[in-house]
Amino acid sequence: MTSTASSYQALIGRVTKPARYTGGELHSITKPWDAHAVRVVLAYPDLYDLGMANLGLAILYDIVNRREDALCERVFSPWTDLEALLRSNGEPLRALESGRPVRDFDVLGISLQYEVCATNVLNMLDLAGIPIRTADRADGDTIVLGGGSVALSPEPLAPFFDAFALGEGEEVLEEIVELVREWKAGGGGPRRELHRALARVPGVYVPSLYEPRYGPDGALKGTTPIDDAAPERVTRRVMQTLPPPLTRPIVPFMEVVHDRATIEIQRGCTQGCRFCQAGLIYRPTRERSVEEIVRAAGELLDNTGYDELSLMSLSTTDHRDIVPMVHALMDAYGDRGLKISIPSTRVDSFSVEVADAVARGKKHTLTLAPEAGSQRLRNTINKLVTEQDLLSSADHAFSSGWNSVKMYFMVGQPTETDFDVEEIGRIASEVKRIGAGHIGGRARVRISTSNFIPKAHTPYQWVAQCDAETLSRRHEMLRAAARKARVQFSWEEPEKSLLEAVLARGDRRVADVVESAWRRGAKFDAWSEHHDWALWQQAFEQHGVDPASYAYRDRDLWEPLPWDHVDSGTQKSYLRGEWLKTLDEEITLDCKRDPCNVCGHQDINGACRHKIVELTEMNHSGDTTRADHLAQQHERLSAPITLV
Repeated sequence: MTSTASSYQALIGRVTKPARYTGGELHSITKPWDAHAVRVVLAYPDLYDLGMANLGLAILYDIVNRREDALCERVFSPWTDLEALLRSNGEPLRALESGRPVRDFDVLGISLQYEVCATNVLNMLDLAGIPIRTADRADGDTIVLGGGSVALSPEPLAPFFDAFALGEGEEVLEEIVELVREWKAGGGGPRRELHRALARVPGVYVPSLYEPRYGPDGALKGTTPIDDAAPERVTRRVMQTLPPPLTRPIVPFMEVVHDRATIEIQRGCTQGCRFCQAGLIYRPTRERSVEEIVRAAGELLDNTGYDELSLMSLSTTDHRDIVPMVHALMDAYGDRGLKISIPSTRVDSFSVEVADAVARGKKHTLTLAPEAGSQRLRNTINKLVTEQDLLSSADHAFSSGWNSVKMYFMVGQPTETDFDVEEIGRIASEVKRIGAGHIGGRARVRISTSNFIPKAHTPYQWVAQCDAETLSRRHEMLRAAARKARVQFSWEEPEKSLLEAVLARGDRRVADVVESAWRRGAKFDAWSEHHDWALWQQAFEQHGVDPASYAYRDRDLWEPLPWDHVDSGTQKSYLRGEWLKTLDEEITLDCKRDPCNVCGHQDINGACRHKIVELTEMNHSGDTTRADHLAQQHERLSAPITLV
């Protein structure tokens, strides 16, 4: 460690929770710097406490460090106390493993999991001594690479990144490392040529090779390539087969969020909730077998010392073999005190039975997500849950020994009325009554609401966000209902949701606003104690950008969108059709159990596109009834439609 790095360590000793910055944890890897051709540092633009719970970051760290020609280290956003010390002492941001400055690495890969981390990204670049805009970087400066769900609507951050890796990163990151190794071995060259080489990697979007076009009225007309190395559209990368689970993750010295062993049992979701971006951009669904999970779980528990195992996926109880899996895990490791955690469950009795089976007597809070209060609105958003499902789940939970039920709802969803919000209060009251009937005054019910955010690559990407005044009024309705029902209630502030909507649906003009807000002091915008809407208002005014035009405006179904040059894998015709079903209050069945919905994704067996194959086969066989229906469906969804 250099003397400068030693002074950095001295600064760490003066902050709260120095374990966030020391490195050296169990299974962390420090490789010889000079023995490796490519040096990568992976960043999470928030606290260590949150970033260490990100399984994707841990997987990529492991993949790069398995290579003989590369090393990988980590860095997280420093809390305000360390940042102040770094700036006052002229110290750069350093990686955890070696203590080397982040700017010394060849590649800085930043995980973008939520939109409001934008100012933290700029803050980390500045602390590292890396020019925050790509256009200002020299040929030898660190390559700034973004990935994660936010990368699929990248324009508000486009000027700050050399490239975005779209979709699942296991394969594409290895290809980028290989490209950088060859680039360095060839002596490097102009940064523009490096950008052109990156653009030729499937799934890599290079913003400097594209240009947004605007009409005389300021409306976006499209984002098009300005270099022949850049494709018209960049398609998200998908792993056809999931790699072996990570069984040797880093074990933190300090307690972090979700401080337990984690294993991904499946990837993707087919429930089809129309507001849910994750359910659409992580398709198709791929499951791991029970045998693979049990074998990997044993290695994971042995390597970490944890006795709690989280079965992670977007909807864990949707795994076809979830019950045999739970039994197999308990049979194999129950005698060592294994506790199983299921982070996401459906609202039905089956899911409660699964949760009951894994609780093993430790029953505190069961979490359910009905999302909407009325059946009409649940049908509208395609949340395939009935009120009877919810009440039966609550009855089963309280009668089985649970003493607390927490329910997640969303406020401000498309077509929502005051009545739909009132129904949230009524259901909460009914669940409280059921609980009291089983365990009396010990029954606890909590309702938590988030505000609807229209997200790219969903059926609601064209829909206006509910305005702040209406959201505030509906929050007050729920506060009154919660007091009357004697249930707890928590909610999100409308201003923070407005910012998220602008960053989720913005074009490249929003980047200037992001930079100005950061220069005014905005950072940690996901944290209530740090988010300052006034700083953002000043930045919007400075650049003449109206946030309402991004958040509160319905868009025509054929209007160019800022992310149209990014292909998530979901067909636009499918999304348009789902929006029409919203207006008709028509549900779409889960294609995991029912026929394919022709969304555009494909699993390893081609099953998610089997309707297109089926159409051809039926035409050859003479059975044209279903084929004609499908053809008519495609024709209807391709017809011009204007959002009403």
